[in-house]
Amino acid sequence: MLKFFDMIGVLLKYIAVFAANIIQLFLFCSGMFYLFLCLAAVIVKKRPMKSPKNNKFAVLIIACNEEKVIRFSIDSLKKMDYPKDCFSVYVVADHCSDNTVQIARSMDVEIMEHLAGGGFQSKGRAMKWATEKALVLNKYDAICYFDADSLAHPDFLEEMNKHLNNGEKVIQGRQLAKNKKDGWLPKILAVGHLLSNVFFQSPKYALGFSGTLHGKGMCFSSDTARQFSWDEMCLTEDIEMQMRLISNSIRITWAEAAIVYDEEPINIGQYIKRTARWTRGSLDTARKHLRGLFLAALFKRDIKAFEGALYCSNVYRFSFAMLMAFLIYYTRDSFNLIIWLYHILPGTEFAIKILAFIPLILYPLAVLMSEKAEFSMLVAYFLQPVLGVFRIPVFVAGVFRSRGEWGITEHQSNVGISDIVKDRFLGDKAIR
Repeated sequence: MLKFFDMIGVLLKYIAVFAANIIQLFLFCSGMFYLFLCLAAVIVKKRPMKSPKNNKFAVLIIACNEEKVIRFSIDSLKKMDYPKDCFSVYVVADHCSDNTVQIARSMDVEIMEHLAGGGFQSKGRAMKWATEKALVLNKYDAICYFDADSLAHPDFLEEMNKHLNNGEKVIQGRQLAKNKKDGWLPKILAVGHLLSNVFFQSPKYALGFSGTLHGKGMCFSSDTARQFSWDEMCLTEDIEMQMRLISNSIRITWAEAAIVYDEEPINIGQYIKRTARWTRGSLDTARKHLRGLFLAALFKRDIKAFEGALYCSNVYRFSFAMLMAFLIYYTRDSFNLIIWLYHILPGTEFAIKILAFIPLILYPLAVLMSEKAEFSMLVAYFLQPVLGVFRIPVFVAGVFRSRGEWGITEHQSNVGISDIVKDRFLGDKAIR
C-alpha cells in the first residue's frame, strides 16, 4: 500500500512538472508575440484612403444620470466637421433620474428615453434597444457609439466616413484621456492609452489583426449592426462584441485619426470599481468565447482569431502566473524550461537585457518625446508599475463581483472639446 502511494506521489510530481513548464511556455510565447508586435510599430505605414461619398450616421450617446458631463459630450458631437444633414445625435437616456434629459433637450438633440423595467440593467441593454430604434428608421449607413463622458474630435466622422468607404465594417477610434491634468492617476492612465495606441493598436492594424473595442468612439455599418446585436447580459459589452465579431471572421479596424477623448478615474476607488467590473466581464467573455476562438484559429487557420484568443486569455494571466509560481516551488528540484533555456542558449542574458530595455524604456520615451509630452507625462510612465499593487485586490474583487448590477462610474470632468482642440475653435467660448 505504501508503494502505491509513493507511485501516486511521483505521478503527481510529474504532472506538476509538466503543467509548470506548459504554463511557462504559454506565458513566454504569448509575451514574445506581443513584444514583437510592439517592435513592429516601427514599420507601420499609414494607408491612404479616399472619401468619395458622405455616409449618413446615427450618433448615439449612452447616458445614465450624467447631468455633470452630458453637455460637453453633446457640444463636441455637434461641432464635428461633417455635413450637418448627414448625421443625427441621439442621447439614449437609460433610466435617468437626474437632469440629463432636460439638459440634452435644451441643446436641441434627439432623445431616446429607455425606461423598460425588469431584467438586468446594463449599458449593453440600452445600446441594443437604441440600435434597433435607429435601424428601424432605415436612413443611416452607420451607427457610432459614445459614452456621456467622452468627447469627439472635430474630424471624427470624416475619418470614419473614409474607413466605411474603404469597405471596413467595424471601426474603433483612437482613445485618449481628456482629463490628464486632474491628478497623477488620470495622467498615468493617459500614458497607458498613448503607448497602447502606438505599440498595440497601430501595429495590429498594419499587420492585419483585429483591433479592440473600447465602448466609445466605435462605428458599425448598419448591416453589421443588424447582424450582431449587443449582449444585454454582459458587464463588458464591448469586449464580448469584439470576441463575437472575431469568431465570425469580421475584422475590427482601427482609425488613428478618428480620436475620442475619455474621462479617466481621478481616485483609486473609482479605478478599482471600474477595473473590477472589467475583470468580471472579461472572465465571463473568456468563458463564453475562448474555446471558439482557438477552434476558429485552428480549423479556419484564422490568425485574427488566434490573436483574439491570446488577448481574451489575458484575463487569466494573473492566475496562471500564481499557479506557475506555486508549481515551480513544488517542483523546484525538477526540470524547468525557462531556466534550462537561460543556461543553454548563448547570449541569453544580453538578449533579455536588450529586449527589456528597448520596448520598456527606449521606445516609450521616444514616443512621449515625439508627442511633445510634458515632463510630468514622462514621470507618469515610470509610475505605471504603482498600479500593479492593486492587481491582486482588483482580480479578487472581479472574481467575486456580483453580476446583478452593471455599476456605473461617476463622471464629473468639465473639460470640453474647445479646451482640447483649441486651434479649431479660436474665439469660441468654452461651454461650462
